[in-house]
Amino acid sequence: MDTALRKYTSIEDEPRQTSVDAGAPFDRGDIILRSADNVDFHFHKLLLSLASSFFSNMFSLPQPDSLDDDADRTKHGLPIIPVTEKSVVLRKLLSFCSPIYDTDVPSLENLDIVMSVLDAADKYDMKRVGVFIVRMITAPRFLEKEPMRVFAIACRYRSEAETLVAARYMLRFAVWEPAYVSELDFISGSDFQRLVKYHTSCGQAMTQLTRLWSTYPLPLLDCKFCRKKGVSRLSLKEYQDSVIEALRIRPSVESLLNPEWIDSMVKRAGSCIGCRERAPRTFAEYAKELAFPVMAIIMEIPLDIDFH
Repeated sequence: MDTALRKYTSIEDEPRQTSVDAGAPFDRGDIILRSADNVDFHFHKLLLSLASSFFSNMFSLPQPDSLDDDADRTKHGLPIIPVTEKSVVLRKLLSFCSPIYDTDVPSLENLDIVMSVLDAADKYDMKRVGVFIVRMITAPRFLEKEPMRVFAIACRYRSEAETLVAARYMLRFAVWEPAYVSELDFISGSDFQRLVKYHTSCGQAMTQLTRLWSTYPLPLLDCKFCRKKGVSRLSLKEYQDSVIEALRIRPSVESLLNPEWIDSMVKRAGSCIGCRERAPRTFAEYAKELAFPVMAIIMEIPLDIDFH
């Protein structure tokens, strides 16, 4: 993950012969954590012990009566604990161990940072920190950009709610469209197979909409002038079947907003130029209405992943 973090490097990330202080708010405490790039973070043993059973066990061991002034062991009379994390990761990890993080949430710029902090939280057995971070990854800035990574991360950490949110978001894509992401290596083939099955089941369930056409009639693709000229070539049954097929492949109302799909439909209907220009707006309005029955159908489909 260090390679992925190089975009965040600064002068602080360059190797140093001497250490520097991290600065506020990590300038007070009774212990110092020294990052891999020689940045010293002052922190409190009590907070570390409460957040991490790893550090709690470490601090419970008998400590020497005194420490010498070796720069690798003490600084300003405080013991130094060297860690392998870089300062950019350690800063965020310790911020989550602070008592104010519930109201002043540390920023997580992207999923590379998320994974680095989660790996560190795992390493130091900071379970509560890990749970809190995973709950953050369904934010739109993560989910809309990299839904497969969000799914894999949430699934890896057995976070049921977040895994389901990501699985539902991925219904916007055909099952073959999302590219491979390295986080998939950390979940089982069974978990991934259940995602594929969930997507397929949701698509197959879209046939239930055939019972709802009277309640949610499809928007017209032609106008009275088109019909008067007799240019319409798409029957109502063909129109309905095309909508069901689009939703079978991508079981989300966003499928009906795809410009290529809309263009193919109006061409099949032989619509005039005016109808073609109105079609995107018409489908956008219709999608808002159809979202309710589509989501009701999807909510009945279980993801069927064992989270225990």
